Amino acid sequence: RQEQHQQQSRVKGRARRGAMSRHTPFRDRLIKSLEAERLLPAIWFLFSRAGCDQAVEQLMAQHLKLTSPAERKLISAEVAARTADLSDEDLVALGFSAWRDAIEAGIAAHHAGLLPRFKEIVESLFQQGLIKVVFATETLALGINMPARTVVIERLSKWNGDTHVALTAGEYTQLT
Repeated sequence: RQEQHQQQSRVKGRARRGAMSRHTPFRDRLIKSLEAERLLPAIWFLFSRAGCDQAVEQLMAQHLKLTSPAERKLISAEVAARTADLSDEDLVALGFSAWRDAIEAGIAAHHAGLLPRFKEIVESLFQQGLIKVVFATETLALGINMPARTVVIERLSKWNGDTHVALTAGEYTQLT
């Protein structure tokens, strides 16, 4: 009897997880919904540098473009002006081409592992309304004015170096 109850609990647990995952929107669909509702630009908090970069790569693999041709032209001009002094070898080593393509699509990452000049460009373009979605770690919320219409927090827990812990009320307030 106890074994039967445990088996039913496992089945119900899998069903709940399956139901929840079906109703959790994918990033591209959520971003398209935000765009349709005129709720961009958005800051999307992920608590991992690699996660931020992977989110940008995911959207680029899906060919998501959130900018108009005119906006892409403005972005391209600013990026070119602010990186003109970097050598071609440096740009290749920094993965500049993929970074620029994402920026021109209105999508960017912002985290402590990003080259400071690239972070400054992302911040400037976001403030101008040219970056539509920035995937960021919580360091973005500390002292930077980035006017967003929407904040997405992908998870309400983060890695503290030892274990995953829930965000505190203060951390939530700082992010939002």
